Amino acid sequence: MVDLNCKYLGLNLKTPLIIGSCGLTNNIVKMKEMEANGAGAVVLKSIFEEQITNEVMQAGQEVMYDVSYRDAFDYIKGYTEMASYQKYTDLIRQAKSTLQIPVIASINCTSSGDWTAYAKRIEDAGADALELNLFFLPSDFEKIGTQYEDTYFKIVEKVRATISIPMAIKVSHYFSSLANTLQKLSRTGINGMVLFNRFYSPDIDIEKLSTKGAPIFEESDNFYDTLRWIAIMDKHINCDLCATSGIIDGKDVIKQLLVGADAVQMVTAIYNKGVEHIKVVLNTLQEWMERHNFETIEQFKGKMSFKDIAHSEAYLRVQFMKHFAGITE
Repeated sequence: MVDLNCKYLGLNLKTPLIIGSCGLTNNIVKMKEMEANGAGAVVLKSIFEEQITNEVMQAGQEVMYDVSYRDAFDYIKGYTEMASYQKYTDLIRQAKSTLQIPVIASINCTSSGDWTAYAKRIEDAGADALELNLFFLPSDFEKIGTQYEDTYFKIVEKVRATISIPMAIKVSHYFSSLANTLQKLSRTGINGMVLFNRFYSPDIDIEKLSTKGAPIFEESDNFYDTLRWIAIMDKHINCDLCATSGIIDGKDVIKQLLVGADAVQMVTAIYNKGVEHIKVVLNTLQEWMERHNFETIEQFKGKMSFKDIAHSEAYLRVQFMKHFAGITE
């Protein structure tokens, strides 16, 4: 029998397959099914920084309109903040009391504002780790790349100083120097990085001449971008790597592990194929390991990373010429 156990963020996982943050991980029954089918961990549905900000602003406007006492405003402001986080911390406690696998909380954030103090409540609620989902579209014409990147470091620094549980950051590839920035982020005391964010994108309704959201549960081709960068960053960073985006089946999981991923996250395929798909994916991984005489994941993890293959240029070359010349064969 092969052993699918692995470590991620210092946590012991019975399998390398993690269910990423989504609507399904806001449901205790669904998460219990995920565990039963072999998920190694779950990342709870994210709580958004904006949830707190918007609720506090609305409460403040209502109070300032209705009363003139500052202490009343402070009371309702505090109550609103607590109510929003209370639901989330309740979910953490319920998940921890129900599941045997690690429960990773998630905060979707865009600034290093006052919300960072609330990370401590997530730790106190019992979360095994925290994943920060970080991204802001670099669309300000007045800002240069380093100004955006500095915000990432400020957020990580403030949250890392607040909590002691393992912390991962989920990032995009929108950096002026991706390899350099990821390496520097890995040295900030974080325990892991999740590559890469998959964003909700705009679409156009050509009949109504209006904007709409692009489909969010379609299988993407971002898989290969993640594969490339996991391979490049493996052995060059000081934290774990988790692959996500476009991971659909067991073969995808195997490939990401081969290039150096410590774990993988899956979401879209679970929506499209059901929670039972977890077992199918893990069966594929197990059968492949048996065919290749691998007893543990550590025996093949990173075997095909940038540092460990003869034609490492296959990960660096982006033009078609050398591909068709056979360099990757």
